[in-house]
Amino acid sequence: MEERSFHPLDYLSVLKRRKWWLIAPVAASVVIGALAAVLWPREYQSKAVIGVAAPTLSPELLKGVSSLDSSERQRAIAHNLLSHAVLERVVREEQLNAKNSTEEMTAWLRKQIEVKVPNPIGMTTRVMPDRGLDSFELVFKDKNPELTRNVTNRLANVFVEENSRKTTQRAENTVEILGQQLRASEERLNLIEEQLRQKKEKFVGRLPDQINANLQTANGLRNQLESISTSLAMESNQRLLLETQLEQMRQGGAGALLTSQGTAAIHSAQSRINALNQELVAARAAGYTDKHPAITTLEAEIAQARKELLAARGDSSTKGALQADPIYQQKALELEAIKARINTLRRAEQNARQQIASYQNRIEAAPMVEQELGPITREHKNESDRYNDLKEKYDAALLQGDITRQQGGERFSVLYGASTPMLISIEPLRVLLFALGGGLALGVALMLGREFMDRSVYDARALQTEFELPVLGEIPNINRAV
Repeated sequence: MEERSFHPLDYLSVLKRRKWWLIAPVAASVVIGALAAVLWPREYQSKAVIGVAAPTLSPELLKGVSSLDSSERQRAIAHNLLSHAVLERVVREEQLNAKNSTEEMTAWLRKQIEVKVPNPIGMTTRVMPDRGLDSFELVFKDKNPELTRNVTNRLANVFVEENSRKTTQRAENTVEILGQQLRASEERLNLIEEQLRQKKEKFVGRLPDQINANLQTANGLRNQLESISTSLAMESNQRLLLETQLEQMRQGGAGALLTSQGTAAIHSAQSRINALNQELVAARAAGYTDKHPAITTLEAEIAQARKELLAARGDSSTKGALQADPIYQQKALELEAIKARINTLRRAEQNARQQIASYQNRIEAAPMVEQELGPITREHKNESDRYNDLKEKYDAALLQGDITRQQGGERFSVLYGASTPMLISIEPLRVLLFALGGGLALGVALMLGREFMDRSVYDARALQTEFELPVLGEIPNINRAV
């Protein structure tokens, strides 16, 4: 059987015949929607905007006081907002623990709170770019609109107060702890400095930082020794010259009594003395001390040669004549003075050599002293660095405490209080409209489905279309009331 087609006028007749198929679903849907609108749980939300005011002091003054980046600050703010102290105070002040315990209400309250950041904290907001304020939203949800608004306001105010109090308390605790550590470090540093001072007094003159001074002193003494050696050589030459002159004067006074053989012996002894004196001067110029074996040998040979010279020329025969000669006496006095100066120079030379040796020993002992002072020196340096670091942190903590007390740093404030609670669950009117739309759709579907399933013929046009036969007559509807 072919599918019959509908004429637009047929829909009116169908609606008339199947009206209950449409009305019943619509009525049922409206009833169900009304029940859902009445029984559906309602939930409201309210939000407050909390601003983060930028520091009012110079950035140079606040350098090092706050070093958290934007993400760290957001996590810190959320952590402080949902902290147990803040939520417990809100529960207590709003008397939310009438039926349940404070811990249960605190846990419930934490689940109902949401923190939203429209713009990242640390960046200028687009809403208020000229005020230089960062902000974040505090959202609270509950079934009671009045309670929702009250808790939102209370939560915002408590957060601002608790954050200010905690910031001040944290700054004070930081100052106190750093102060204790600083004093302990100072006491330990003083103790180490005293130990280091005692050790330095023990090794005074051999300290590593005195090497340059010891080197300079040793070089100065070497220059002084060289000058003394030069003067000693000059005085020795002068002494030799005077001794030669005196010897010649003694030889001239006794020349008439001497034979040719005695004269030769005197000249030989004098030449030997001169040669030995020159060797002695050369040895002393080379740096040999009086205790050196070469010096001792030369002096012994010179003494022996002089004895031989005296024995050869018969000095006793001319002694009285020479002592009456004023020139001889003057040269003899000069010779004694030169001998005294030579003795003085020799003592100075010996003293200079001893001092040079002493300073050389100090320089050589410096590495061993440095090794012995190494542990306590390193300990002193480490403790000094720790003390300076604590001092810097302590000063920064004092500055931060002053800034916190004077409200010169970053601070929070409630920009906008709790907004009017907004219904966030499904509204009753919307539920009724959805129910009415669903009922109409269902009724139309049932009505059309029932019409397509009914194979009855209700008018002449349908009969003619169904059987393809002409209609000869039509009996109209008879009103029973007539």
